[in-house]
Order: sequence, then C-alpha cells, then structure tokens
Amino acid sequence: MLRLFQHLSPTYKYSTRFMSIYDRTPTSKTVQLLDRPFVLDSGALTRRPLQLHYWEWLGRKPTVIFCHAASFHGRCYDSIIEYALPNSHVISIDLRGHGRSEKHNSPYSFRWFGEDLADLIEKLDLENVVGVGHSVGGYALVLAACKFIQKGEKKRFSSLLLLDPVIFPHEMYTNENSQEYKNVAATFEPHRRRKSQWSSVDDMMRYFARREPFSRWPTSVLRDYCLHAVDNDFRLLCSPNTEVSIYHNCIHESAQIYDDIRRSNCLHDISIHVARCSKPCTSPISIEASFTAPKLAKCFAKGYDTVLENTSHLFPMETPHLVTKLLKDII
Repeated sequence: MLRLFQHLSPTYKYSTRFMSIYDRTPTSKTVQLLDRPFVLDSGALTRRPLQLHYWEWLGRKPTVIFCHAASFHGRCYDSIIEYALPNSHVISIDLRGHGRSEKHNSPYSFRWFGEDLADLIEKLDLENVVGVGHSVGGYALVLAACKFIQKGEKKRFSSLLLLDPVIFPHEMYTNENSQEYKNVAATFEPHRRRKSQWSSVDDMMRYFARREPFSRWPTSVLRDYCLHAVDNDFRLLCSPNTEVSIYHNCIHESAQIYDDIRRSNCLHDISIHVARCSKPCTSPISIEASFTAPKLAKCFAKGYDTVLENTSHLFPMETPHLVTKLLKDII
C-alpha cells in the first residue's frame, strides 16, 4: 500500500500546459441502449430504450473512459483530461439521471449504472479501455468489467483507476428494513432541500464558492461543474430527489458487488489501482471520509492500493493534480 501526503490547496495551478496535436473541443454525443430498466412517472418499473449521453475528445488509443460521482456529470474532470491526456481518445459519460442523459422517476439502482456502462462499451465496440471512475463511477466501472468474459472474446478493459469508489465493506450492505439502512437514508434526507435553481452560472459559482466542500475546489474545476450541471434555465440537471435516491441505495443489499468480483474472469486479468482518502469508511456516511472498503484492492489479483493523506471523498475535484499524476503513471 502506497501512502501519498498532500496539503489541500484550493488555489493550486498547473505549472505546465501540455500541447495537443488534436482538436480538444469535446463533442456531445448520445447513444440509445436497448432494453434497459426504467422507472415511469407512475413509479412502475419497465424495460425500454435509454438515451445515454457522453462527451468525446478525439485522440489516439487507448481509449480512456471517465465515470463521474453521484450528482455530478462528465465534464467535472476537464482539468484532469486536459493536463494528463492531451493526445488521448477520451469518453466521459453522463450517468443516467445526470447531465444530458435521460432522467426518470426514483429509484435509481446502483447496478443500473454499471450495466448501462457495459452496454455502452459494447455498443461503441471499445477495446482495451482504461477506466477512470470516481465514487459511484468507480462502482459502475467494476460492475461493467465484471460483465465481460475475456476468454474467447474481445478484451474490453486493460486497466482501472478507481478514485474512492463507493464499494463499502461487505458487512455494511443491508436491506431497506434494517435500522442501519434507515439511519443512512435519514442522513441524506436533507439533500432534498438543497438549492437547485440559480439566475446564472456566475450566481451558482458565487453560491458554492462560500460553501464546503466546493470552497476547497480550484476555481476552474468549480466553473466546469457549474457550467454543465444546469439546464438552460439554470436548474440542476440532477435533481435533489435523484441524488437522494442514489445515496439511499448505496448500502442496499442489491448493490453488494463482491460476489460479482469473485465470479469475474475479466477483472483478475487487468491492473486495478484503488486510490482512496485516508479517513476510514464510516457509518453514518460522511463526504469527508472514504466510501471505499480499506481492503478492496486485495479482492483483485492485480490490485494495488494508494491512500491519499489530508484529502476527502471529493479529492479529484479538490486536488486534480493528484489524479493527473496517478493517471499518467498508467497511460
């Protein structure tokens, strides 16, 4: 296990700008995934096509896929993409319910995010992908990789970089009738009342710049978040109700992924780097602590672990240069 020490610095600036030989203006694209779970306005669960949106930067292979955290979107990592991957082919998705991807009524099952990602990779016929997943996005990457069997088929993934993935210790997963589940659900209920409407992007930036944890983010990262987090009326694209539904399901027994990992042929053939913040995973869950089981890396045959000192669960936004360094080590 590697331990890295980092003093948080919201005014951090990159000292070197990398030049690209490609046009680095990302293209907005949407793909239709067939036969996906979908919750109707009535609350009924059905199966139907799902419109999943992603951003694409042209460049050379290997393709790097970014999967974002809950309530965020695919453009939150622009600074990392710009400085770590100036010439790489990059796809950064908006998970369902987020960004420009299709929304539906609650609930949002954790497993759907990973299944959507696996379908997207097959639809685009991607091979030897480097996956970078933060929080829920890390969970989605692991589950997507579990869906592929390498022997006799295309090698879909070459490596994964999991940034404080929401994969708790096995014993934390429970059902909706347990007191532990009810306690976690109650912790996140106040998020339903969070502000979701602004008069402009600048108004939104001023609002968040005064509030933790956003006040710890570099200004450029905060702007990337605000620019793409709202619709044309400056209302959050990921509604507070959607955010709470995702949080409610984070420790639900249906989200338990260890059985999938154990059965997977693909996961044990690729390098998997788990990078997590140093404050241990706790209950009730805190954004200042890790959402990752301390022994997660040991579940993978080629897994290794890095602990980032003096960081929180949102370290990719707070200290993007740390992720840049981690990513450049594997590309």
